[in-house]
Amino acid sequence: MKRIGCAAALVVMMGLSAACGSGGDANGPMATIVTDRPTPITSVPSATRSVPTTAPTSTTPPTSTSTAAPTSSAAAQAKPQDYAGKAPGWYYFSSPSGKFECGIAVLDTSIAGCHGSLPDSAPKVPGSGTSGTAVKPNAVQLIAGSPAKFESLGDPKFHRFDGPAAALPYGEVLTVPGSGSTNGLQCSIDEQAGVTCTDQVGHGFTVSAEDFDLR
Repeated sequence: MKRIGCAAALVVMMGLSAACGSGGDANGPMATIVTDRPTPITSVPSATRSVPTTAPTSTTPPTSTSTAAPTSSAAAQAKPQDYAGKAPGWYYFSSPSGKFECGIAVLDTSIAGCHGSLPDSAPKVPGSGTSGTAVKPNAVQLIAGSPAKFESLGDPKFHRFDGPAAALPYGEVLTVPGSGSTNGLQCSIDEQAGVTCTDQVGHGFTVSAEDFDLR
C-alpha cells in the first residue's frame, strides 16, 4: 500500500476524507487505490466499407462473325434491239465461233433454241414427219415454263433468213422480257461451256459441241 496526495485522479476510500495538500493522519487507515483503469479508446473503428467489385476482363480477343461477301462484276447486258429480226418478237444471235445459230421468240409462249454442232452424246429423238423413227436431233429448244429438250425440226426456225445474225460476245447476256410474269428468257455464251439459255423458273439448257445439260 502507498500514500496518495492531491494528484490522485481517483480514490476509493472507506471512512476517509482526503484534503488536497494534507498529509493525513499517519496512524489512520490507508486509502485503497484502484489501479486497474479501463484501457482508454485511442482510435475509432473504421466503418465497414463495401469494396467495389469489377467484372473480370477477358483476355481472349472477340471473334468476328462477319465474313466478307464475295465480289463479282455484273455480267454485261446486250441490247435486245441489236439482235431483233424483221419478224416481230424474234431475236437472233450466233456464237462467236460460228458453231451455233440461236434465237429467242417472245410469243404467246416464249421459246429459245439453237441449231448447230450438237454433241454426239445428244440422245436421238423422234424424227420430224417420220413417226416412230428415232433420229439425231438438229436443235435444242426451251419453251418457257417447261424443261428444255432436243428436237428434230422440219425447218431451222432459229436461223435468221433475212440477214446474218449478230454474234453475241462471250460473257454478255441477252435478256428478252416475256409476255407474262414467268415468260422472259435470257441467253449467254461461254467460250468453254457453250450456249446457255434459261427461263425465269429455272428451266434451260447449256450446249456445246462436246457436251450438254438440259434442265
